[in-house]
Amino acid sequence: MVKETDLIKEKLDLVDFLRSYLTLSPAGKNLKALCPFHQERTPSFMVSPERKMWHCFGCGLGGDIIKFAMLYEHLEFPEALRFLAEKAGVAIQTLSPAQQREFGILYDLHEEAKNFYKNELLKNPAALKYLKERGLAPGTIEEFDLGFSPGGETLTVHLLKKGRAVGDLVRAGLVQKNTSGLYRDKFFERIIFPIANQVGKIVAFTGRLTPEAEIKYKDSPTPPPKYLNSPETPIFNKSRMLYGFNKTKQFINESRAALLVEGQMDFLGAWQTGVKNLVAISGTGLTPYHLEKLRRFADTALVSFDNDAAGLKALERGLDNFNKFDFHVKVIDLGRFKDPADAAQTDPNFLKDAIISAKPAFDYIFGVYFAPDVFTEDIPKRKRIIRHLLGMLKPLKSAVEQNIWLKELSKKSGISENALAEELANMNELTSFGVEEEADTAGASLPNYPDAVARRLISLALTKEKFLTILKANSQLLPPLYQKILSNPAEETRGLLELQSSYEFAGASEDRLEKEFRDLIKRLEVVGLKERQSSLKKAVRTAQSADNEEFVNQLLGDFSDVTKRLNDLTK
Repeated sequence: MVKETDLIKEKLDLVDFLRSYLTLSPAGKNLKALCPFHQERTPSFMVSPERKMWHCFGCGLGGDIIKFAMLYEHLEFPEALRFLAEKAGVAIQTLSPAQQREFGILYDLHEEAKNFYKNELLKNPAALKYLKERGLAPGTIEEFDLGFSPGGETLTVHLLKKGRAVGDLVRAGLVQKNTSGLYRDKFFERIIFPIANQVGKIVAFTGRLTPEAEIKYKDSPTPPPKYLNSPETPIFNKSRMLYGFNKTKQFINESRAALLVEGQMDFLGAWQTGVKNLVAISGTGLTPYHLEKLRRFADTALVSFDNDAAGLKALERGLDNFNKFDFHVKVIDLGRFKDPADAAQTDPNFLKDAIISAKPAFDYIFGVYFAPDVFTEDIPKRKRIIRHLLGMLKPLKSAVEQNIWLKELSKKSGISENALAEELANMNELTSFGVEEEADTAGASLPNYPDAVARRLISLALTKEKFLTILKANSQLLPPLYQKILSNPAEETRGLLELQSSYEFAGASEDRLEKEFRDLIKRLEVVGLKERQSSLKKAVRTAQSADNEEFVNQLLGDFSDVTKRLNDLTK
């Protein structure tokens, strides 16, 4: 698809396109704006007209004109491409016939399959009875296009009779070839839940075995799974798809909160009780793609976990992902019910009340850890619990939320807020290189490891030619990857660093830039010397164990020189 996307990018000017959505202002040779994907008061959304790219240094999103259209207009890639092609005046016919087949036919096939499954459900009293016994009203069944697949080759024959090619049916994930070489329906004896993308087009299905089929295949050598999803196709990626989101995104946006449930029956049961701001994960774990999508509509996530040790661990693990996207997480207590579908069917008002009384995640977690039988007088155990809880508070993106929970932790534990804040500040975090962060001696708030220093240094050097000349003369101080970036203006990461340069340093005084540049050069040299010092220590130990006195003396001389230079730099 390279030629088609390049054609669109050539015909559409990124800056002109973005001006229809944002107010852009100059930032050096680049442009800046308030990011449309998260709330902010100071612009962190940077645009490079030269490289035709954008990046937000507040929320981390970035890309080209196609990625912006996907995110802002809530479109999947094929729809975004069509949307931009129309704006560019590129006739849709100019896109290759192969690409038309790649997407258009797949959408059409899924729409036809959906209609087929819906008609089959009306012919199957047992499947309809099951849905009604699960508490689903006829209006819900109709609104969400629920269906039934008899299996065998019924859908295959139906679509072939309509003139469809068997190769397209296989590519759509609707049909598969069995061991005998015969084409058979992917779904058999299953209730069908169509999965729609954000603009409402059907892109996949989930099939649940009917109770009769469960009994029928129970003793089979390889019993089929109760739930089966469509395979991934050019229009379906399960790690990015949220069931029902096309219908609920407006309600999620209005409430700024999203209830996350596990499956389609949970979703439909909750929807039917009047809970509209929800999505279902549909047979896959929660992914960053899901959270990235939801975060543009909500800042609160409502979740429910089992009320046991495993559930607590799952909640704590989940907080890491939610924290990365700055969600406020609340925990719903389902009480005696096993899942939202069970609660919705038994007591239609229960779920609404449970959502209203949902506890903030840390409130719930504190309740567990500060139970009298857990938070005992054992001082080492109390210390472990406090440090464990502080470790969960430390990654919170919101300083306001972190402060709120520090106050609450102080009340629960009886330890002063100042002592907790000091303990939190002193807790070392592991960097992405597995090296503990050291005290900031160079003045900038930056961890002492080469990658972060190198990125900032190159970004700063791009503000002035003289800085760039000095850095190139000292390029051996940079890690190999950043030496490559420095020497190659066309390198992709170089473009991101250029945007960072405009974002970080536009409007800064000459004195400030000069001081930070010298400090960063020094810091990078210090890091390199410390690494050299560490390797020399290991080499001395190895030479000593080999009784190589001459080599030991040589290494000690090198170690002395490195230490002297290090002391000079850190005075």
